[in-house]
Amino acid sequence: MKSVTRRGFLWNSSLLAAGAGVLPRGLWAVGQDAVVDGLRSVDHLGHEKVAWAARPLPMSQVRLRSGYLKEMQERNRIYLYMLPNDRLAHSFRLTAGKPSMAQPLGGWEAPDCELRGHLAGGHYLSACALMYASTGDESLRLKAEALVGMLAECQQPNGYLGAYPENFYDRLMNHEHVWAPFYTYHKIMAGHLDMYVHCGSPTALQTAERMAGWAIKWVAPLSDEELAKVQMVEHGGMNEVMFNLYAITGEKKYLDAGYRFEHKRFFEPLAAQQDKLAGLHSNTNIPKVVGAARGYELTGDARYKGIAEYFWHTVAEHHSFAPGGTSNNNEGWSEPDTAGSHMASGGQECCCSYNMLKLTRHLFGWQPDARWMDYYEKLLWNVRAGTQNEDALLMYYVPTVPGGWKTFGDPYESNLCCTGTGAEEYAKLVDTIFFEDNTSIYVNQFVAAEANWSAKQVRLVQETNFPEEERTTIHVHAAQPTAFALKVRAPHWAPGIAVSLNGQPVQAKKGSDGYLLIERTWKQGDSIAVELPMSLRQEAVPGSPELASLAYGPLTLVACMGREGLSRDMIDAGQGPDMDRLPPLPLPRFRAGAQSGDQPAWIKKDAGADLVFQTVEQSKNFTLKPLYRVLDERYSVYWQKES
Repeated sequence: MKSVTRRGFLWNSSLLAAGAGVLPRGLWAVGQDAVVDGLRSVDHLGHEKVAWAARPLPMSQVRLRSGYLKEMQERNRIYLYMLPNDRLAHSFRLTAGKPSMAQPLGGWEAPDCELRGHLAGGHYLSACALMYASTGDESLRLKAEALVGMLAECQQPNGYLGAYPENFYDRLMNHEHVWAPFYTYHKIMAGHLDMYVHCGSPTALQTAERMAGWAIKWVAPLSDEELAKVQMVEHGGMNEVMFNLYAITGEKKYLDAGYRFEHKRFFEPLAAQQDKLAGLHSNTNIPKVVGAARGYELTGDARYKGIAEYFWHTVAEHHSFAPGGTSNNNEGWSEPDTAGSHMASGGQECCCSYNMLKLTRHLFGWQPDARWMDYYEKLLWNVRAGTQNEDALLMYYVPTVPGGWKTFGDPYESNLCCTGTGAEEYAKLVDTIFFEDNTSIYVNQFVAAEANWSAKQVRLVQETNFPEEERTTIHVHAAQPTAFALKVRAPHWAPGIAVSLNGQPVQAKKGSDGYLLIERTWKQGDSIAVELPMSLRQEAVPGSPELASLAYGPLTLVACMGREGLSRDMIDAGQGPDMDRLPPLPLPRFRAGAQSGDQPAWIKKDAGADLVFQTVEQSKNFTLKPLYRVLDERYSVYWQKES
């Protein structure tokens, strides 16, 4: 059994010896499904005014099978066990005036960092709750529940809970410099709500409600003008978490609070369908739009629906890089269709991709359409996969600068915003693979997974090694013949998609929603095989006609530019590549020659390796790989045309 030593701790395929102790027995086994009476995904609790046309299968009914995503999930599970509760609770205890002898966490959780608590009391709880829903890992649930109890002991009589003192909000009120206290408050509240929804923790709900009470009281005396000034400082998805609390409790005061935390200065141009994103901080604002989506679902407010849809189209179509990620250097947006002019070491912040995926699920739920899930797939494979290394360490940015490289944080000393959203992402990889409506089940993503579809008493097993394998097979297990419609996404990149039923070719109707429809009475042992032929594409870069990017199916292909000068400590740099130590390289150049449409004749697939490509007949030839498979070498997303 091979072991790898990195950063002073030992990894292998079954246990971890580190400061957090040995992994509990049964970590690698899938435990019993979470059974929480009366609870479903937060997206679909009571008090909804707008029902989703298609709903995600509960996470407890879906399990990953062996494959790339399963490996991501299990590495992340190890990471969650690595962090000791005493270290996570340390700053909360000190803030509450309680003793703590724990070694503090570093980075953005350090005792002198004003964002402390965002991961320790927020993202971490969300990730544990989501991992429990995804795996049934009872030991992890108990660990997270113990942390909930420790934090509850730190909550003040007035409901305030934080890893920094309340006087941070005095600075906010007085417009003095302070680093985003409500951003962190949102994360802590959201973590506790996830612990209630997915783990049934009454203590977590009580803590969240008391926190909400404190926040409502804090903003109550502010005029709209005063609140607008306060909202110039990042405040995360306070509107979303208040709406979600209303969805759980039905208490109107939380619905009112969701509206109160609406950021009007940001929403007003979006409601008027005006793209005023240039110059704004990207991930400060995406969670607010997720909040607008929740507001629409809970109230039927069409204005919120319009904001969410217009924002999604604006970002996805006009403010994104070729791999799908958004945000330029310094985490901002530029003018629309100018990505080619803003290639940077700090581009494509990982938090942005996480939150755009959340938003996309809402839009798909309202109106199921393959276009939403094509985008979801693009982000999943290009800027979510490949941002976790073999040690489960996570990234901040996915660089777009030519000659950039990926950097990964430290498990104890980084604790960046993207560490937190990454830990959540890899804990909930099951949440979008399968959706259902009253008569159908949707196969949205081509991932090795199985679903226990309780509505039809049917188990579906999807077998695939996608994207290395250009096909997927869905096996049906039914105790008795059962009629339903199977809907399989027909991605835009696979015009030659083909379907066979029990080994025989069939003509599957493609609906206006972009899904192949197979309706029949299914019986035990039926199987559907779907061929997903991928081909090379050369894609234009909006606003930069001299540039191009390359794709194979949903995968962005990048030019591999070598490891010369690239040291281990430069990869372990955490917050992004230091281009002063290793300056950018010139864009790789290409001559297209004669080609048909978007099919690049100057790229050939390597017959000797999976998903490896070579340029041909160029002044300098390059090897190309999917971005998600490039972890320790320099690369370029974009290419420059030779005149």
